[in-house]
Amino acid sequence: MSFKFDPSAAEERKYITKAGTYDVKVTAWKADVMPPRADFYIRFTLVNSEGEAVFADIFKKSEKSGTYDRLNQYIASTATNDEIKKYMERGEFEIDEDFLNLIAERSVGRRLRVVVTERKYQKKDGTEGVAYQGSFFRKHPDGCELPY
Repeated sequence: MSFKFDPSAAEERKYITKAGTYDVKVTAWKADVMPPRADFYIRFTLVNSEGEAVFADIFKKSEKSGTYDRLNQYIASTATNDEIKKYMERGEFEIDEDFLNLIAERSVGRRLRVVVTERKYQKKDGTEGVAYQGSFFRKHPDGCELPY
């Protein structure tokens, strides 16, 4: 992955702090492994037009239901019509880290609609916190590619 300097990188970050549906642009991604089971996942940074960010995770393993609903939603919402045709022609296939990295690389700079949900959790100090995350993905009505 190549480096591009961002002069605004040191500015204070703003985050989405309300559940709802947002039009966002994929600005970055990071591959990682979640302990304790070493589950591979991709974390996407999604930013709305006000500069507010939210994170969304896509895992290599299937969901509890045995399906890949979130992965399918993400791919469909960030794919061009030509890419969708290629996925359909490919048929059924195994999900591996290379495929997820490819999806992540091609989605940077594309737009979609994300449904942000809130999750309550207990902080280390015992108080309750609220986290917001991108949970469901929808195709942007004007397509995934930004007009230039």
